[in-house]
Amino acid sequence: MITGQVLEVGGMNNALSRALFESEVNALNSARLLELRNWAINEMAFPVLDITFCKPSRNSFRVRLLCNEWNERPPSIEFLSAAGTYLVKAPSGSGVLHQGPHPNTQRPFVCTPGTLEYHTHPSHLQDFWDNYKGKSGFDLGGLLTQIWKAWKITND
Repeated sequence: MITGQVLEVGGMNNALSRALFESEVNALNSARLLELRNWAINEMAFPVLDITFCKPSRNSFRVRLLCNEWNERPPSIEFLSAAGTYLVKAPSGSGVLHQGPHPNTQRPFVCTPGTLEYHTHPSHLQDFWDNYKGKSGFDLGGLLTQIWKAWKITND
């Protein structure tokens, strides 16, 4: 082994994964964007992107994207309480925010292309991430926007 060699993770160079992640999250770290969407950043350090969606007179909704092998694999997405504990129920009224449980996590999940839970669900095993990877709307900001829009139409 060559000294200083970067280890491969899931077929993708870990340094490249980190660089792509950081490039995409830096674009999200705009005070204007965060203010317009009422998003609060809880954590933004590779491989975690943790955002709370807020809206007056609504319960806030916190999502944590785990991007360990971004973008060789889609992010895993967790629903959290404001305190950071796992939610046992997703906000209702959106087909994207699925009550679950997901067979792998036993928790509610995001059921839309571009998420690990979608692509590993038995109903979607033939809908490969490679069909979406690199396309408009399937970067980290695009995925967050899809989840945020789904949350905005929920009843909770």
